[in-house]
Amino acid sequence: MQRASLEGFFSTHADADDVVRIQMEPKTIYWEELRNRLGLSFDFILENLEQENLDVRFIKVAAYDAADNLLTYRYVNGNAIGPSGIDTLGATSIPAGETIDLYNPFHEWSADLPISRLRFTFTFRGADSGREVYIGNVDVRPHRFIQQAALRVPMRGLITVLDAHDHLSHHRRFAMSRVRQVTGGAFAVNFCRFGFDLALLGEDGNLAQMSPEEFCANHDFHHTDIRRSYTDGAPVYAPASGVIVEAVDDLEDMYDAPFDTDRAIQEGRIRDIAGNRVIIRHNEREFSHLYHFRQEGLAVSPGERVEEGQLLGAIGFSGTATVYSHLHYQLMDGADFMHAQALPVRFSDVTLVRGQKQVHVARLAPETGDFLQA
Repeated sequence: MQRASLEGFFSTHADADDVVRIQMEPKTIYWEELRNRLGLSFDFILENLEQENLDVRFIKVAAYDAADNLLTYRYVNGNAIGPSGIDTLGATSIPAGETIDLYNPFHEWSADLPISRLRFTFTFRGADSGREVYIGNVDVRPHRFIQQAALRVPMRGLITVLDAHDHLSHHRRFAMSRVRQVTGGAFAVNFCRFGFDLALLGEDGNLAQMSPEEFCANHDFHHTDIRRSYTDGAPVYAPASGVIVEAVDDLEDMYDAPFDTDRAIQEGRIRDIAGNRVIIRHNEREFSHLYHFRQEGLAVSPGERVEEGQLLGAIGFSGTATVYSHLHYQLMDGADFMHAQALPVRFSDVTLVRGQKQVHVARLAPETGDFLQA
């Protein structure tokens, strides 16, 4: 049977000169099981080793199975009448001697593709010289993460996923080269790579109690008083059984003034961005992290064993919960969120609300904009 190879298009050639250093972020890359597709959340960190600015002109990726057969491919380039594909990626010019974060543009694949390996190729062009540099062998071998804990949505009622971790979410847009620079290397990873912001809806179907006049004025989460959010004070429950390894509830709720991140960095309090928090060890590799509890609002203590559904505490407005009242949830492979690896999450026995219909899903990775009945 004839096989596709596209060797001329996906050359293994790489220019001899050491021009750009390419690293993947994070080091361990996971497939995420989405609805009828696979997610791939990682970034490139590109360091320009040249004395002139370099522009990214072409990015290609070829997908191979375990036998190294070419399955499919994608590419983005600078060829267009209007803004090119490259232009849509954000910062694609690397100043001489500097580093940029480039978010992987090929972040979703068909779930029926047996992809074992992805090979990326890059073409760079000197901004002044016009010289092209080609790098043809950047291999990515994503891992399949098998979640052991049967996790339940940790809130009750009609809940919306205000922000998940899709390609455009703020959890995903965490430029690690800059974060490490401003925090003196305190962060090893993007801790919220697979995070969720969950908010409770009231009987009126809204996020907060507001008058008709306020509905018109309070756009873009500009709430008059965050305490009127239905999420404020809402109870949080253990998503699965485990042992409490960290429980913090002495941090102030930032109702009247936003969290000062710069000051926290200067004072060595960068962990306070999570606010009051609970971290549960479910097993040796899976730890639930739940952030932004109310000050003195926890019902559990470190060392305590909890069961699925047990009350943990009430949601407040601590840490960097500075835009809307919410519970931040994420799964990690350790308790230290500044160094542990974020893990893909699927909740068990989820009820999706689709207008007038409810759909039960045995295991689901919620997405931004989902409505969940729990």
